[in-house]
Amino acid sequence: MSSPSIISATKKLTDLLSPKEKRIWLLIATFALVSSLLELATASIIIVFAQVLNKPEFGKKFLTFLNLPQDVNQSAVLIYISLLTGAIFLFKNLIASFEIFFQNYQIRRMNYEFKNKLLYRYASFDYAHFLTRNSSLGLQVVGGDAENVFSGGMVSLAGLLSESVVFITLIAMIIYINPSLAMVFAVLGLAFWFLLTKGLLPLFYSWGERARDAAMLCNQFLLQFFHAYKEITLVGKKDYFIRSYSIHSKRKSRMQSLQAIGNALPRLVIESLFVLIFVIAVVYMCIQNESAMTMVGLMGGYLYIGFRVMPGLNRIITFVNTFKATIPAIERVHSEYLNQIDKVEYEDNENFKFEKHIRFDNVSFNYLNTQNEVLSNVNLSINIGETIGIVGETGSGKSTLIDLLLGLLKPTKGNISIDDKYFVNSKQWHQKIGYVPQNTYLLDDTIKANIAFGHESVDLARIDLCVDYAQLGNLLKKLPEGIETKVGERGIRLSGGERQRIAIARALYSSPEVLVFDEATSALDNETEQKLIETINFVSKNHTVIMIAHRLSSLKNCDKIFILDKGKIINVVTYDKLVEYQ
Repeated sequence: MSSPSIISATKKLTDLLSPKEKRIWLLIATFALVSSLLELATASIIIVFAQVLNKPEFGKKFLTFLNLPQDVNQSAVLIYISLLTGAIFLFKNLIASFEIFFQNYQIRRMNYEFKNKLLYRYASFDYAHFLTRNSSLGLQVVGGDAENVFSGGMVSLAGLLSESVVFITLIAMIIYINPSLAMVFAVLGLAFWFLLTKGLLPLFYSWGERARDAAMLCNQFLLQFFHAYKEITLVGKKDYFIRSYSIHSKRKSRMQSLQAIGNALPRLVIESLFVLIFVIAVVYMCIQNESAMTMVGLMGGYLYIGFRVMPGLNRIITFVNTFKATIPAIERVHSEYLNQIDKVEYEDNENFKFEKHIRFDNVSFNYLNTQNEVLSNVNLSINIGETIGIVGETGSGKSTLIDLLLGLLKPTKGNISIDDKYFVNSKQWHQKIGYVPQNTYLLDDTIKANIAFGHESVDLARIDLCVDYAQLGNLLKKLPEGIETKVGERGIRLSGGERQRIAIARALYSSPEVLVFDEATSALDNETEQKLIETINFVSKNHTVIMIAHRLSSLKNCDKIFILDKGKIINVVTYDKLVEYQ
């Protein structure tokens, strides 16, 4: 089974990093090199220490090498060598500890900053492009794949770099000490590595890919289960959604268990390989008639190198396996982050003013990847201060027309302008609009936070004013915590009319000049709708108002009403004429 190489995946990882983060990776590589040199020094001093223990007088030669006095007894020699060995070992571990801290701290910081950049990239999506995407994909990429890229991919790559440099350095030392014995070790090691790369690593990529897909489907069914819980309960399909989630959750768990088994297996093989190599080394030196002191020194070094290399080799294999399993996540994050997409381009005009009218000139629109026009050659004009109604059958293009007016969508043909000199796809135009949708998204937070909606500094006087305008006072009087009452997820603790009043208060909080009601009362009963229409009429004074409504009675106060049919405006009438027209 073919799979992308570690080198190509590493290249994709580097594409995600900023120049500053690439320089940090050079520091990580430098620490790895320093650690390997310290491991080499530690292995060397242990070989000397083992030989001195066997023959203390050998230590005097070593003291001469270090420019230390030789006229000391054997006990002093052992003390010097012991202290030196302990000091080098301690210093090596201090550097290694700092290296681990530095690696993990920097990688976690990169993770945090990258996920922020990814969210900002999603925030830059053109709204038309955003509509084509599955929300569970973005959730999986930011919450799952991006996290896995750093906690799995980056951490594994850093560990692989560090352990590989140490491993190569210590193996080079074995070759230097006894080249012929090192060749025997190399044959055994290469055989083991061949079985690993040809057998286990491709499986890890496959398991990682299947675990990733299963995780996304798990998220998708979880979102569906919690967001549509009411409908699922009513149609009696809880078992279906739970079973669907269970199938993919089971598949994900199975892949993760296979990965865990694959990570544990090499350790057992390596331990067996280490014992085999040690036995071969002893037999080999006996055949070569090596002296006892040489054998003790060399075997002391081999033992240290073995105890350091074998666990290191196990970690290398674990890092490689983990990295291989992370490659599917790396590929998806790389694709999401770097692939060319349509980005929103809002105009920024500090002199923007709305003083005369909003005008549609021969506006047509079709959604991405479709050929059918939702709107066709629409021409209309809305004067400042007017109250406008828009009616039409379902699918006639009403909401699309509003999205174009809001500047969220761009016309396929034609132009939408303010006072014939500013375009609606601008930040300043958005600041002048208060928008109330049919289904308002309420945060699982307080009523105050839902009205302020994203404003970090809350103007309490402005909140009180919006509460009065939206006629929320009676509701707040009933609530023990008043404006600080938590509404629950998506406002579940409130009635439909109460949720819409909060939506109106939210729309008013930024002091807009234009109010847009996109079927804001369509989900309400007649009595609640009538009360809310009275509220809308009250707050609409001194504003330009655009209303989509499915009940004609909601449009009594409109100056004119546009009738849409199959994406075209077929008539412009007053309320009285509309009643006759119907």
